[in-house]
Amino acid sequence: MFGLRVHYALDLKGVSYEYQEENLFNKSKELLEANPIYAKIPVLIHNGKPICESLIIVDYIDSVWPNPHKLLPEDPYKKAVARFWADFGDRKVYDAGSRLIRATTEEERKKASEDLKWALMKLDEALDTIAPGKPFFGGDSMNFADVALAPFICWFKGYQKVGGFVLPGPEELPNLHKWVNAVKSVEAIRKSTPSLDKVAEFAEVIRKRAIGSA
Repeated sequence: MFGLRVHYALDLKGVSYEYQEENLFNKSKELLEANPIYAKIPVLIHNGKPICESLIIVDYIDSVWPNPHKLLPEDPYKKAVARFWADFGDRKVYDAGSRLIRATTEEERKKASEDLKWALMKLDEALDTIAPGKPFFGGDSMNFADVALAPFICWFKGYQKVGGFVLPGPEELPNLHKWVNAVKSVEAIRKSTPSLDKVAEFAEVIRKRAIGSA
């Protein structure tokens, strides 16, 4: 999920790169050396130096390659808003989705599902406030918040398959559905997004490991 943010940022800017697949359950020596603190993906190696943590990497990419698609606005307030909703994705959307996949009781599953729906409702409201009538958080084009939140789209099927979560329809979340469709229409996003079935299968693997260790 978090690695997709890096793919999306690089692809939106047209930056060529070499991608190395990682086995998250058997991490490589290269990953452990590049990110010895957290031992997590993604890691961007640029000029021989590692940059870790997805949002930090996207910020770095935007600074090194500001053109042709600037992700963080120049206006300090708009920049802060974009960072806020990117962080919201980690603190609320990812947290609820992760708990949903790993839930071992019906009570845990129900609470995670409720929290995920609440988070998506807040995103729907934010889109209407930040960019009314526009498809993206960035208005007519994707910005930092869009790149940070876009990877969650391909996880909806996994949330449904593993946790029984059903995404509310466009009558309930009109702005969110408009945003989802807009993101899916961007060629740079389609280029790196894995199939929904592949993501759902991975969610199943995570769940089985969580249940096995419970």
